[in-house]
Amino acid sequence: MKLPKIVMVIPCWERVEVFSLVCKQLDIFAEKTKEIIDFRVVYVFSENDPELFELKYAYLTSNHQRHHIFSDNELLGQKLNDGITYAQVYEYDYLMNFGSDDLIHESIIDLYMPFINARTAIFGINKLYFLQKNEDPLFFSSYNVPYVIGAGRMIHRSVVQYVIFKHGALYLPEINRGMDTMSAKRMEECGYKQRVIDPGEFPMIVDIKSEININSFESISTHKSRVKTCDISILENEFELLKTYK
Repeated sequence: MKLPKIVMVIPCWERVEVFSLVCKQLDIFAEKTKEIIDFRVVYVFSENDPELFELKYAYLTSNHQRHHIFSDNELLGQKLNDGITYAQVYEYDYLMNFGSDDLIHESIIDLYMPFINARTAIFGINKLYFLQKNEDPLFFSSYNVPYVIGAGRMIHRSVVQYVIFKHGALYLPEINRGMDTMSAKRMEECGYKQRVIDPGEFPMIVDIKSEININSFESISTHKSRVKTCDISILENEFELLKTYK
């Protein structure tokens, strides 16, 4: 039986400790989903990110199918586009968006499989957790309204190809923020709507914040009507490696 082929593109920049956690969790994710999906990752590095560049082999020793390229441009839009261009050779079924500071739980594939089998154009979840050292984690109950969150967003290959045909790229190469909303609008212009999946309060995605994030942990916490604090044990129970992230 042919498994659905999913390619995850991850633009990488600094945050070596967080990046290490992400790679380790992706190894767990790949191992636990290997009977369900054909999964591989494309990491996009910048050569002028010396710390991550020097340590890349130490953190890319995992068992999942991994590949890496280098992008000349530090801007996130261009790095994403370069990663997508590289990924085209794999003839994937779905492109999965992801960040170098996100953790993903393997249960998300069980949630996604009906939509994968139905060849849904674009889909993803609308809730996630945020974590920062020395802070209580935050649960965001409705993020990036009316669109799905970027991390874990699934885009069918046919959608990616058509948007590139119409606009030249999925992302605007000259921007460094607002990537999910901008690309969602670009796909809407091409006639594609996003399907929002409610994961409940299970931690399918955890976004780890640090001092270099564009959207800070503090700014997230100001959305009082949609954000609540929670105990770290909720995340540690599902992501064992977070027990060492203190």
